[in-house]
Amino acid sequence: MNKKEVILELKNINKNYAELTVLNNLNLKVYDGEITCLLGPSGSGKTTVFRTASGLESIDSGKVMKKDNVRSAFVFQEPRLLPWKTAEENVEFVQQNYDIKNAEELRDLLFQLSGLSEFKKSYPHQLSGGMRQRLELIRAFSIKADLVFLDEPFKSLDMKTKYNLRKLISAVHRETSVTLFLITHDPEEALLLGDRVYILAGKGEGIKKEISIDKPRSQRKIGDPEIFEMLEEIMEVFTDLVAEFDDQTKRLRELY
Repeated sequence: MNKKEVILELKNINKNYAELTVLNNLNLKVYDGEITCLLGPSGSGKTTVFRTASGLESIDSGKVMKKDNVRSAFVFQEPRLLPWKTAEENVEFVQQNYDIKNAEELRDLLFQLSGLSEFKKSYPHQLSGGMRQRLELIRAFSIKADLVFLDEPFKSLDMKTKYNLRKLISAVHRETSVTLFLITHDPEEALLLGDRVYILAGKGEGIKKEISIDKPRSQRKIGDPEIFEMLEEIMEVFTDLVAEFDDQTKRLRELY
C-alpha cells in the first residue's frame, strides 16, 4: 500500500486573541485525496483553524506547511457570491483567473450535477439559500482546485438540502479525488463524508482524538454497527468537552 502524501500540515499552531487562547500547540495533517473533517462543538476554535490553515489569518507561532503549487478554493458558512453577476457569471469569473482546459464544458457539467442548469441566468438574490450554497460549491470545484477548504457549508440549511449537498460533494470527490478540508460541528456529517476526523477540544487544548474511516462512503449509514460505534465514540469525547451541569441544575431547581 502506497504511503499517503501530506498536502497540508499544521504544526504546533498557537493563536491568541488578546488574553484568550484559541489554539494551543495544535497539530493535524490533511492527506492528498482525502476528505478530512475537523469536528468540534461551538466555540472550540474550528473557524480559527479554517482561517489559519487556509492562510486567511496569521498565526502567533508554529508552522502551516502546504505542498508546493497547490491550487486552493474556499467555501464559507455564508455564500460570498457577486450580487451583480448571474449564477453562470459568478462561476465564469473565478475560472478566468486560471488556465483551465475545457472550462465551459466543466462549468456546464457542474451546473447539471448541482441541479442548477435552468438557473444559470438567475442572480444570487433570485436563488434560495440552498441553491446559493450549491452555487458556492460548484464555483469552488470549477477551478479544478487541489484543496478545497469548507467552513461549515451546511450550517444553516434544512435536512434535504444538506443531504443533496453531501451527495454532490461525494460525487465530485469520487470522480476527481480532490482533497477537502471540512469544518463541521455535526458528528453524523463527519462520519458520512470524512476519510479522517479530528475532534477539536475547546479552551486551546488542541486535537482530542483522530478517527480514520475506511468504509466506502457509498456503504455508510449511521445505523451501520461500525459507523454507529464511531458515533458513540465521538459523543463520549463530546461529553468530556462539555462542562458538567449538575451543580447548576441543582441550583436551578432550588431557584424554581
